[in-house]
Amino acid sequence: MAELHEPDVGTAYYRSNDLIKNLQLRVCLRRMTSSTMASQSGAGGEGGSENGDVEMKGINEVAKQDKEERSISWQEKVFSQREVELYSKEENCDSIVDQKYNEEVMAIVAKGRPTNRIFTYVDHDAYSHQDETVHLMTTSPKETPSVLAEKMAHVRCRRVGGRQLKERELGIIPKMNIVEPEPTQDMVSKSHVEPPPMQMMYIMADLSPRERPSEEQDEYVLCCLQVNANGVLCIRPDFSRGRKPYIIETITLGREVYEYTVEHTSKAMSRIEQDKELKMFREVYSRHREFLSACVGHDFEVPQPDVLRLTVYGEMISAQGFELNNLYLHFFVDLPKDWYADRQQQLAWVTQTCATKTIGRDEVAYFSFPFHFELYYKASAGSSTDPNELPRFPMILIEVLSVDTWHRFFHEGYTYIQIPAQPGSETSTRHCWRPVGNSVVSRLRRFFIGGTPELEDPTYTSVPSTFDGSHLSKFGFKTETTGSVTSHVNVMMQSRAFMENKANKRSLGSMMDQLGISAMQANITSVLDAFKRARLKMMQAREAATRELLKDIEKKK
Repeated sequence: MAELHEPDVGTAYYRSNDLIKNLQLRVCLRRMTSSTMASQSGAGGEGGSENGDVEMKGINEVAKQDKEERSISWQEKVFSQREVELYSKEENCDSIVDQKYNEEVMAIVAKGRPTNRIFTYVDHDAYSHQDETVHLMTTSPKETPSVLAEKMAHVRCRRVGGRQLKERELGIIPKMNIVEPEPTQDMVSKSHVEPPPMQMMYIMADLSPRERPSEEQDEYVLCCLQVNANGVLCIRPDFSRGRKPYIIETITLGREVYEYTVEHTSKAMSRIEQDKELKMFREVYSRHREFLSACVGHDFEVPQPDVLRLTVYGEMISAQGFELNNLYLHFFVDLPKDWYADRQQQLAWVTQTCATKTIGRDEVAYFSFPFHFELYYKASAGSSTDPNELPRFPMILIEVLSVDTWHRFFHEGYTYIQIPAQPGSETSTRHCWRPVGNSVVSRLRRFFIGGTPELEDPTYTSVPSTFDGSHLSKFGFKTETTGSVTSHVNVMMQSRAFMENKANKRSLGSMMDQLGISAMQANITSVLDAFKRARLKMMQAREAATRELLKDIEKKK
């Protein structure tokens, strides 16, 4: 089965609730046939099968002798032959870590010099703190690293702590200018820092020939392990898991070939430990649930009797089809009679300036500007109770503007969004218009100095706030069609009448009547649908009668 799965040389990520110190790995390294031995065996095979068999037996014996298997724990320091020679001399030990390594190496030398090939670099070693180089996936000389790999190779892993951590917690801003308009390459390499603290560990292999002392260029990385502050383990390459072994080819003259596997051998938890940990987690979760319930409470906020609470979460998605670029929206909520809001509630917004993008035949500016507000409705004592009169719901009045490079402002259009009288979600596209003057002077003024006609009363976009009558006429008001605005609103309603409706199973119309809102407005959509169906039936009946009349005329002829 191992021959059917290719090795995974990419980076794997793992997350575990267990402590990282319990991580255990087993690395098995074995030397394969070198290039010189392979050439000799090929020549012997041509001369005779007996000499070839002898050569292959010798190769297998060498491969069996040069095989090493070792179990390594997290941050376990295993010294190489070069490090033993280095730290055995006291003049090479300057720091506290070097002195500690000197004591450990002297204890190892007292028992005999090690001959192991597998060793490690832990987080305290200088190898773990140096800038990472570009790691190639193969040993082919034709492979070139990507642009992303070259850029990420210069990203250092700085440990955040000490003075920097205290300054960050206190909110201290450095006095030097942190923005450099023309940074140098050295400044870029120093400033590109990965802030999360992490620990590194490298499992290495000393592949130097036995007949000469080991050098630093003979050290090869078998596996790289990294753990960040969030408890995520990054390992490169991934565990073998029964796949083909990983291959390493040395760059020395002999071109030795080695294969190795990395297996996860951490001790599994017993059934008693699992039950204990599960019990501990349940206790933590129960305490957390009790804490949240104590913070939230058992009683939710309920509006006053005979009051409807309207909550709207919306988004101004885009504007398209306008003449100029760099658009932005100014919109506010118009409150009709008997509607009110809290003093702290924001009811007007201005979006960011957005450049347009060509999509199909339209120039579209995407705002994705979110907004929300809460309103309350309570029928006053003097309000009309006529069921044929439709109480007005709030509406959002929108003004589309633009600004050019000369900082000239233009009014591009007006429109409005009617808040639905039913809870739910709705996406709508509203067409805009803008007023025009009575002569060509207004167009010339718009082109040269940016002055455009605008509304003194923004509520004139739909129904003016000062209007109090049965018919509204805008005859003689000159406008022109511009673009459109797309928006999305989510409407929620809350009232004690909803609970009474659920308990008494009353209709929605009677509940809305109690709140002062006509049932006709709540069911206006169903009335229009019924009218459309009746009209369609009447047209079908008329067409059928016309066909019968034509048949009778043809028969008489």
